[in-house]
Amino acid sequence: MAGSDGDEPAPARRRRSATEARERILDAAERTLVRIGPEGLRLKELAAELGLSHPAILHHFGSREGLVHAVIERAIGHLQTNVLGSLAALSDPDVEVGAILDAVFEVLGDRGQARLLAWMIVSGHAQTWAESPVLGQRPVWRLAEAVHARRVLDHPDAPFEDTRFALELAALTLLADALFGDRMRAPRAGLGEPRGAGADEGAGRRFRDWLAKLLVRHLDAPP
Repeated sequence: MAGSDGDEPAPARRRRSATEARERILDAAERTLVRIGPEGLRLKELAAELGLSHPAILHHFGSREGLVHAVIERAIGHLQTNVLGSLAALSDPDVEVGAILDAVFEVLGDRGQARLLAWMIVSGHAQTWAESPVLGQRPVWRLAEAVHARRVLDHPDAPFEDTRFALELAALTLLADALFGDRMRAPRAGLGEPRGAGADEGAGRRFRDWLAKLLVRHLDAPP
């Protein structure tokens, strides 16, 4: 009997709520998708990793495909939240564009969302992106509108498309940087420091600062 030999009884295991269990499954599935892609996602292996039963995962997501779609949907939601946060930051005159780019890059690069989104697009899941309800607010378009509203105060003739293209350039560059930046800046790629100089861990941040200054110069200049 527990405690008969003087040992303290083991604490009762806290029962996770359905929301907590769902998020835990999504976290593990996202790590697998980012690391080795969709072909490496096996529900039985994922259940064993989490100490769950296979039916427990099916209870929350219905199928493997349902789990993949849920991971993608959450990734889009994280990206949207970050973009909308950037939109709110535009009202603060002290916020630097570089800080906004770093915030978006954190989602794309540090969380591995760029690889997940790239896989989604090239593997035939683009429809999931197109039909995602979290994109209904059109956050990137709203960000372009906010930037343009500030731009036309000084340059009334600036075309909106030019502003939109500038942000499109930034978005595509951040996506590519998250996917390939470290590899391109490696010495063997020819764009990094010479061999023997050591890894330049701040190169990515300096690149994003440079990109921010390039965007600001363009948007501040007469069209």
